[in-house]
Amino acid sequence: MIAPMRIVFVIALSAACAVAAPALADQTDSRLDQLFEELRAGNGDNAGATVERIEEIWRDSQSDTVDVLYARAEAAADAGAYDVASALLDHAIGLGPSFAQAYALRGAVRLREDDQVGSISDFSRAIELEPRQFEAKIALAEIMLAGGDKRGAYDMFQLALEWNPHEPHARERAKKLRRELSGQEI
Repeated sequence: MIAPMRIVFVIALSAACAVAAPALADQTDSRLDQLFEELRAGNGDNAGATVERIEEIWRDSQSDTVDVLYARAEAAADAGAYDVASALLDHAIGLGPSFAQAYALRGAVRLREDDQVGSISDFSRAIELEPRQFEAKIALAEIMLAGGDKRGAYDMFQLALEWNPHEPHARERAKKLRRELSGQEI
């Protein structure tokens, strides 16, 4: 008799959570449009806070299961357990194939594991799903730069800066590359 009561409780709890869940999240969330407008139009004073809000939305896959897998993968990556992070992200992407942030994180993990081809594929997929994914663009620019493609890297940094013009690393790298490419057709 206790088991059926637990089932009723779990169903009721699930229904309550479904009603309380946000209507939209991840890269399709309409709040992102306003946040990117703030980021692009602002003077940079609040850029860090705006980027944090964007990343918070990006990390919400709309699936509790995928969110748990992603959070554990992020923790594993932070701890240097890249094999664990990669396995968790494989599962997260299997369950949520349109979750751009999982591809972006797996791209970073693969880069740490010296899987450049895999990381390029994942960063590219993240950008395909979320064209404003400036972090993936910066990572691709760094890969291009490491491979000697200064012009491609410069162009990719510029694409990242279109969405986050206040990103200091991308700004510095683009500025340096512009000087190096000065006199050459850009």
